[in-house]
Amino acid sequence: MKLSRTLGRYQSGDRLPSVSGLAKEIQISVGTTQYGLNYLKEKNALSVTTKGHLGTFVDKLDYEKLLKLTGSDIRVCVMPLPYSLRFEGLATAFSKLGNKKGKFYLAFTNGSARRIKALIEGRYDCALLSLMAAEEAIKQGMPIKIAARYSPHSYLETHVLIYRTKTKKQIKFIGLDCESLDQFVLSKSFLAANPQVKVVNLPYTHIIKRLLAGEVDATLWNLDYIKEHSPMLQFSHLESSSIAPSMTEAVLVTRDEDEVTRHYLSSLLPKKKVLEIQEEVFLGNRLPEY
Repeated sequence: MKLSRTLGRYQSGDRLPSVSGLAKEIQISVGTTQYGLNYLKEKNALSVTTKGHLGTFVDKLDYEKLLKLTGSDIRVCVMPLPYSLRFEGLATAFSKLGNKKGKFYLAFTNGSARRIKALIEGRYDCALLSLMAAEEAIKQGMPIKIAARYSPHSYLETHVLIYRTKTKKQIKFIGLDCESLDQFVLSKSFLAANPQVKVVNLPYTHIIKRLLAGEVDATLWNLDYIKEHSPMLQFSHLESSSIAPSMTEAVLVTRDEDEVTRHYLSSLLPKKKVLEIQEEVFLGNRLPEY
């Protein structure tokens, strides 16, 4: 199990440490480590090439088999509630590609900070975020790493300001979920330009209801939701300088030390296939299924 977790850090072409080096790293005897390497080769989880004094190099690693040998080959990904076709497309792609053997499951939670917290606590193995949220979390010192990047607009089209007042200048209260890193970053420039506006912290799923009920005047929201569910809502595009392309790009993140899962996801959920399925759902050529 220790050896499988350690080898999961490597990829094809990488030079492996010596057997004694691996033994020291995983704190197991050299003989047992050698036995473990032989076992992994017999199970076709590992193949190597020895190049004399240059060392031993990885030919191939089967990350699915390595995961199974670490004690669990089941992985669970947490992503936003699939309230838009883009999210439904990603959920469909992950389910289609990831669950061929019944080993990959999805869970849904709004609020990127909540998803990151659950990931770090070990409740999930990977989380879907915007690239911006992932980079912000890493900047803040969160122990996560990006496992897979997709493309701009794979997460959403853009963010806009929704408001119920006659003019934007009449906005007094804006509803925001402080657990959403995207809203948190977006709100900085808006609040700097509108210091008279007060923030009302609300759960993400309650904000639109509270807006329609007149309890808050505005919010920063995903344009996909408005187009698909509430086209009657009044909105205004934000200044392009406040919306980075990274806010629209979907990424999967894992715990910092979980290199096995990162390598596994890169092979299990390849960018090209994920985006193809997402586009089919988005264009109405495939029914969402997850």
